[in-house]
Amino acid sequence: MTASPLSLVSNIAITLSARIAVMAVALVSSVVLARVLGPESRGLLALVLLLPELAGTFALLGFEQANAVYSGLKPERRQALVWQSIAVALGMGGLLAVAGAVFIAAGAPGLPAFVRAPVWLYLVPLSTLPAVLVFQYWQAILRGMNQIRLLNTIEVGTKVAGVALMVALVAWLRLDVKGAVWGDFVMSLGAAGVMLFFLKRVGVWGRPSFDWSLAKATMRFALPAHVGTVATYLNYRVDQLIIAAWLPPEQLAFYVIAAGLAERLWVPTGAVATSLLPHLTSLRTRDPALSAVVARHVMMWTAATCLVVFVLADVIVNTLFSPAYAPAVAPLRWLLPGIVTLSVGKVVVAEMFAREKVSYTVWVSGIGALVNVAGNIVLIPYMGISGAALASSISYSLLALLGTWYYLRQTGLPWTVLVPRPSDLAMYSALWARTRSDVAPEAA
Repeated sequence: MTASPLSLVSNIAITLSARIAVMAVALVSSVVLARVLGPESRGLLALVLLLPELAGTFALLGFEQANAVYSGLKPERRQALVWQSIAVALGMGGLLAVAGAVFIAAGAPGLPAFVRAPVWLYLVPLSTLPAVLVFQYWQAILRGMNQIRLLNTIEVGTKVAGVALMVALVAWLRLDVKGAVWGDFVMSLGAAGVMLFFLKRVGVWGRPSFDWSLAKATMRFALPAHVGTVATYLNYRVDQLIIAAWLPPEQLAFYVIAAGLAERLWVPTGAVATSLLPHLTSLRTRDPALSAVVARHVMMWTAATCLVVFVLADVIVNTLFSPAYAPAVAPLRWLLPGIVTLSVGKVVVAEMFAREKVSYTVWVSGIGALVNVAGNIVLIPYMGISGAALASSISYSLLALLGTWYYLRQTGLPWTVLVPRPSDLAMYSALWARTRSDVAPEAA
C-alpha cells in the first residue's frame, strides 16, 4: 500500500480547511460564553470542566495513539480494535468517573478550592467519560484508515451542533453555567453515537471480537505513549490547575481565554500532524526528511501568525471578549514564543510514531512537565497569570528542543534540515504565480 505526496497535500488542505472552520466555530462559542457568563462565571465553568478533562486524559491509556498506528499497520484487525476500544473505555472511563465523583463529593480533599459550585455540576460531565473515551478511540481508528475527509466532516458537524446547543442553553435560555454543563453532556453522548454510525458505514463494525496478540501489541505501544501524553497534558494544563488552586476564579477565566487563543494558533500544526501520521504508516518506504520539510513550513506559518497576534493582542481580546477580559492580553503574549517552537516538535513526532518509537515521549514530556510545574511555582507569586504563561513558553520550547533532537538522532539528519530556506519561500511564489495563470484564462 502506498500514498503519494499529492494525497498528503490534499489531506492537509482538507484538514486545515476543516480545522479553520472548527476554530471559527469554537471562537464563537468562547466569545458567547465569555460575554454572557462574565469573568467569574466563566472561570467557574472552566473549574467544573477541568477535573473531567484531567480524568479523561489519564483514562485514555494511550490507546487512541495505538489505534491510529495499528489501524494503518494492521488493517485486517480493525474490527477487533473497535471492540477493544469499547472495553477499555467502559473500564477505565467508569472507574475514573466514580473516583472523580467520590473526590468531589468528599469536598476535594487537599484541594478544597476546586469545589466552588454545586457538586452535581461536577458529576454531570464526569458521567460522560466512557463516551468521551470511546469517541476518541474510534476517531483514531478512522484516522489510521486515512479517512481524513470523513473525520473532518464529523469534527465540523459535531462542533457546529455543540455551539448551537450551547448558544441556545446559555445565551437564549439564560441557564448560565448549568446550561453550558448540560450542553457538554448532550454533545459528549451524541458524538459517540455519530462515530458509531460512521464506523458501520466504513465497514469496521461487526460482531464482538477480541484479538489477544493485537491487544498485547497495542498495550506495548499505548502505555509508554500514554505516560508521555499525560505528561504533555500536564505541561499544557498544570498552569490552570495551579491558578485554580491559588487565584480567584476570574483569574482562571482570563488565563483560559489567553490559552485558548494561543492554542488555536496550532490549527495548521494539528492539521498537518493529523494527516502526516497515516500517510507515513501507509508508505512501504519513506524519506525521513519529509517530516522536517513539513515542519519548516509549519513553523513559518505559525511564526507569522504569532507575530500578528502579538502586535494586535489587545485589540483582539477587547474586540472579541470585551474590555472586561483585558488582563488576558499579557499572558497571551507570553505564550506565543512557546507556540512557535512547539509547532516543530508536534510535526516531527509523527516520524517517531510511525517507527513505533514512543518511549522517548515519556522522558521528554516528563522533563517538560517538571519544568512547567517548577516555573509556575516560582513565577506565579511574582507575575500572576503572566508568570504561568512564561513558564509554559519555557517548557514548550524545551519540549520542542528535546523532541527534535531525538528525531534528528534517530534519522541521522543534520539540524539544518529544520532551518527554513529561500527555496521554501520560492515555492509559495511559484504556487501563487501558477494560481494566477490558472485563474486568468477563466476570467478572460
